[in-house]
Amino acid sequence: MTALAPWALCNSALPAPWRAPAGVLVVACGAWQAWRYWRMPAEQLLIPAGPAPAQVDQLPVEDLQLADRGVLLEVAWRQGGRRRRRLFWPDTLPPAQRRELRLAVRAHCISRSRPAVAP
Repeated sequence: MTALAPWALCNSALPAPWRAPAGVLVVACGAWQAWRYWRMPAEQLLIPAGPAPAQVDQLPVEDLQLADRGVLLEVAWRQGGRRRRRLFWPDTLPPAQRRELRLAVRAHCISRSRPAVAP
């Protein structure tokens, strides 16, 4: 998207004196975001089989959820009062690992508490 932004700006209704500075700004912002993304450390997601809480980078998380968004898998959790998410594209997670993740989240999210209805 960053590579196409200057071309889109040149073909827009933006006044001519603003096109070059806006193109340079867009490319600089895109490069900065790409640099930030590549410098982010990888996170380790651990979903234990037992009643222990799931962990991200060895810190416990709450409210672990998995959502299928078409070809994407979205894993969401709450940690330290903040809601966090990660998306898995098909090329970043092989089909076997996608299935393993789905099964692990479903098995972990089953309520292990007593039913809330009267016997």
